[in-house]
Amino acid sequence: MSGKATALLVFHQTKPFDEIKAALGKMAVPTEQAQTLAEAKHVLSDINPPLLAVTESELPDGKWSDIVSFSEKASSRVNVIVVGRTIDANLYASAIEVGAFDYIAPPFEGVDLAHVVRCALDNALARRETAKNPRPTAQQLLSVALKSQGSA
Repeated sequence: MSGKATALLVFHQTKPFDEIKAALGKMAVPTEQAQTLAEAKHVLSDINPPLLAVTESELPDGKWSDIVSFSEKASSRVNVIVVGRTIDANLYASAIEVGAFDYIAPPFEGVDLAHVVRCALDNALARRETAKNPRPTAQQLLSVALKSQGSA
């Protein structure tokens, strides 16, 4: 992972997020915190948004889906992990369908939590790199091939 990896923790209750913050600290990933949707929107609309946003499913002024929406509008890729209070298959399915990277719920296993966070960070970083250096499309490759054939 790059030294520029950062994470935004969006929560108003601290218990599960202390564990997540500790896991990120062990991975040397700096964190920012927001307690409301408005604070999170401000961070996500920055020119250099974090690679990862970890959000509670319910916020005082919004929901996890708002965080996903703001992350999709960010200037570069931000993956979102939704944290529920309990394991909820319906919420998991909804989160993935709407565009979250993953859904997790306590109790967290240290290795599992670190794996989910690492995968989310690595995925966001890779997608940002791909966006900077997009691969040529099939049409572009065909055009280059035809040009080189014509000059031969």
